Amino acid sequence: MTDQHPLTDDLCHTVCEDWPPEDDVEKDNMRSAADWQLQQVTKWLKEHLEGYLCENYYKPYLLTADILDDFKKAMRPRRRSGKQSNNK
Repeated sequence: MTDQHPLTDDLCHTVCEDWPPEDDVEKDNMRSAADWQLQQVTKWLKEHLEGYLCENYYKPYLLTADILDDFKKAMRPRRRSGKQSNNK
């Protein structure tokens, strides 16, 4: 295993080609955001995954489609209609 972050300089540049290659601050910010998001994913899975585990006569299984749907909703919450955003 390596200490190199999986979000390499090349991948950072692919995400935003306008950044100069020597801009280490923005690459570090992208890596920090990716690490934070991974922590959120891990936390959500630990808190919710057990609720999607089912068993039948043969073996246990996961309700994969339900996990993915609920996970996407949790990671990208939507505003309810009629609510106004504070962002302008």
